[in-house]
Amino acid sequence: MTTQEILQNFYDSLGNKNDGWQKHLAEDVKFSDASKKLHAEGKGAFIQSFTSFLRAVENVQLKQMIIEGASACAVVGYNYVSPSGEKLHQDDAEVWKIVDGKIYSLTIYFDITEFRNFMGR
Repeated sequence: MTTQEILQNFYDSLGNKNDGWQKHLAEDVKFSDASKKLHAEGKGAFIQSFTSFLRAVENVQLKQMIIEGASACAVVGYNYVSPSGEKLHQDDAEVWKIVDGKIYSLTIYFDITEFRNFMGR
């Protein structure tokens, strides 16, 4: 699969709320935000961390994707629902690295403080 196909599958799976996004994760995948406040290494840790994040996601919209070989950047819109039912929209940038047909790393750039405060409401 190409980088575009792997990432399109990832985002389609998020939108369909199934676990297909896990399909192309490398065993040693790395997941973090730009500040490294979120950081997970390894497939199990990635799944656990990302699943926790996804519980708040109401829907996702892939707005733009730029691909250069095995690297990509996506602009993604997320609509969140807090435990109290409040809603928040955030756009973020997600930087990807694909190695041997597997997702090797994902770094997300978003306002983690706003997200954490929102989820604490």
